[in-house]
Amino acid sequence: MSEHGYCPNCGNNFDGDLIFDTFMERYEGDEEKALESASYYGATKTKGRWGHKIALYDMEKDMTTRWKCPDCEYVWDRTT
Repeated sequence: MSEHGYCPNCGNNFDGDLIFDTFMERYEGDEEKALESASYYGATKTKGRWGHKIALYDMEKDMTTRWKCPDCEYVWDRTT
């Protein structure tokens, strides 16, 4: 199951690496520091992944209004 979904055009899975694993590398295996940092993103050892889809932000609306696939560059509305 994908946490971040799939591209509606090419089907690319937007899930990246586990957030916890990223911090394990950063802190050279220090599990306590990795868990603390991952928790700031709502992540645990087994849940919480970085996402790959690109948010397109509208300054006037002050919100993300569209998404873009980094692979096929397809753009779709946030509500889709």
